[in-house]
Amino acid sequence: MSLGPLVVCFDLDDTLVSEREYVESGLRAAGAVLDRELAGGEPAGAWLVERWRRTGERDLFQQLLALRGAEAARWLPRLVAAYREHRPALAPRAGAVPALRALLAGGHRLALLSDGRVEVQRRKWEALGLSLPFAPVIFTDERGRAFWKPHPWGYERVMAAHPDAAGFVYVGDNPAKDFDAPDALGWTTVLLEHEENLYPADAGRRPRHVLRGFEALVALAAELCAGAAPARDLSRTPPSGTRT
Repeated sequence: MSLGPLVVCFDLDDTLVSEREYVESGLRAAGAVLDRELAGGEPAGAWLVERWRRTGERDLFQQLLALRGAEAARWLPRLVAAYREHRPALAPRAGAVPALRALLAGGHRLALLSDGRVEVQRRKWEALGLSLPFAPVIFTDERGRAFWKPHPWGYERVMAAHPDAAGFVYVGDNPAKDFDAPDALGWTTVLLEHEENLYPADAGRRPRHVLRGFEALVALAAELCAGAAPARDLSRTPPSGTRT
């Protein structure tokens, strides 16, 4: 890779922020609606979170409504709306902000490319409150579900916004969709491992690099910029960023 600044483009869920944290926030918001208007049993939010942590089941609202003897046709749309429309209290993952600042200090540029319902993703992004220059910030749902990853549209928009970039890096978590398009476009692909990630790291196209910890990402960007980083598996790199 030629010398010069990179554009480091991040996924949002389970990359910059914990998707698990968001899911549990939404379950508590939905449970609060039920508790306010249909009392009975243990707090609904606590039940939903505990059940989700234990089983990962997707029909939790239906299960809870059945337990409370509530009519699903009436209550289910309200619970789903409460989940999707709540304003979460989220924080960037540990180490993310110092790493982002270090990338900027190294002359690199930041971008964001994320799937999901656009109104939900915007609320997540706003909740993070990152006062850092991400450009562009792309939510693929702005154009429609057909343009979610692995469609190349979002990646091509990032490239068009930075015609003078020396190279592009995509940092994501989901091998089933995150890496096919950027690989085909000549990007460097990075899976950022975390023990709370919801998607298995081996369920799809393998990225060029597997990292554990944001410090390792900063080190990789420096090596790529200098043209000195071979594709290798850094999944055993400890959070300190030192290499094995």
